[in-house]
Amino acid sequence: MKSLFLRIFLSFWLTMGLIVVSCSMVAAIFIWHRMDALQKIEPLDFADSAQVQLRAQGIAGLKDWIRDKERTYVGLSFFFIDENGADILGRKLPEYMQRRVRRLQQHGMLGRGVPHGPHDDPLRLFAQISDSDGAVYTLFAGFAGSPPFILLKTADVSILLILISLGVSGLVCVWLARYVTRPVDRLQKSTRELAAGNLDARVGTEFQRRRDELGVLARDFDRMAERLRLLMESKETLLRDVSHELRTPLARLRVALGLARRPGSDIVRELDRIERETERLDELIGDILHLSRLTSAQPAVHREHFDLSELVLGIVNDTRIEAEAQHKRVSSEKHVPLEIDADSELLRRAIENVVRNALRFTAPSTAVEVNVSRAGDQGVITVRDHGPGVQDPHLQRIFEPFYRVAEARDRASGGFGLGLAITARVIALHGGSVAAQNAVGGGLVVTLNLPVGAKEPMSLQAVA
Repeated sequence: MKSLFLRIFLSFWLTMGLIVVSCSMVAAIFIWHRMDALQKIEPLDFADSAQVQLRAQGIAGLKDWIRDKERTYVGLSFFFIDENGADILGRKLPEYMQRRVRRLQQHGMLGRGVPHGPHDDPLRLFAQISDSDGAVYTLFAGFAGSPPFILLKTADVSILLILISLGVSGLVCVWLARYVTRPVDRLQKSTRELAAGNLDARVGTEFQRRRDELGVLARDFDRMAERLRLLMESKETLLRDVSHELRTPLARLRVALGLARRPGSDIVRELDRIERETERLDELIGDILHLSRLTSAQPAVHREHFDLSELVLGIVNDTRIEAEAQHKRVSSEKHVPLEIDADSELLRRAIENVVRNALRFTAPSTAVEVNVSRAGDQGVITVRDHGPGVQDPHLQRIFEPFYRVAEARDRASGGFGLGLAITARVIALHGGSVAAQNAVGGGLVVTLNLPVGAKEPMSLQAVA
């Protein structure tokens, strides 16, 4: 059962079913024993005590005698029939008793005179008593109401049935309460631990295996806690990396200033070096701010309708001049029209980051191949270089901020490790995905997938 509602609903039905079955079994046992006992009672055995009561206290005493016996023998009714065929308590006789009374009247066995003994009864054994005035009363005993169920109208049976009902319902309620509250208590404890700063707090696999709503909540909580831990670690890593990256150009600036202060130094050359380091520092700060905006809760996206292929061709043309200066090429042999609603400036920078990164590492006299195609409702942009590629364990991590495959090589190339991270976030913001793989024959292939058509921006917290 995957629904907590269904479990609770069935638990109540099960409780009622158990109560009905258990109470029915107990009631059947009581009815069987009491019916057996009542059927062994012979009304003739009560005639003498009734006669004594009638002679001593009159008709009022006999009525009290009847009430006392009916309280003692629950389920039996005692009827004393007068000469008119009516019960002295004014009760209506059962149909079968009425027939017997009529037969006795027909044979003249009701009324005044000498009471008839069992040997005088031609129809059925019965007892008769008389008062001091000679009035004869005939005793009949029979079941009151519905014979089986009237036997249950006693305090001991009622109390026992109530105790059974309370016991069964109590056991089921204890199980149900424990079933519901255990994961809630564990979730509450984990929430408090998480709020106190323990990012490793988890509900645990014991409750994750549950398939109801509480199991879903436990799994969602653990995913949330893991996500928070990764975000905090990412934040700490980002702060550490930013500090480290800022320290490098600042150190170079100090060196340049120190050289400029030396007597006979080339001031112009040192100022040029200071200018270059300042530009690099400005570029780094700009990338950090851009990445921060992209990872905010609601990044600004200005959507417009345009052809993605034309945007890619514009980037290719812009980078060709830079490639020729390095004795490299940028080519685009395959492209199809792709109409898309997106932020053109964000996509331009994201795609340009990939192309420039490929141009940075492709070997001299080789080309960076940029192609645009369509696969269903996805626009696919592939950028391949002919460089050294990336080892498989690093393929997914190259899209993390400040991550470098080879520290010395990437620093020599002038990269900060932010370009591909910005690209990944921009593509995710537009509902797409980015992946990298090593090409057959050498080099790296970066694939950008973008949905063709208008889509609402996605929260980048899920891909940070």
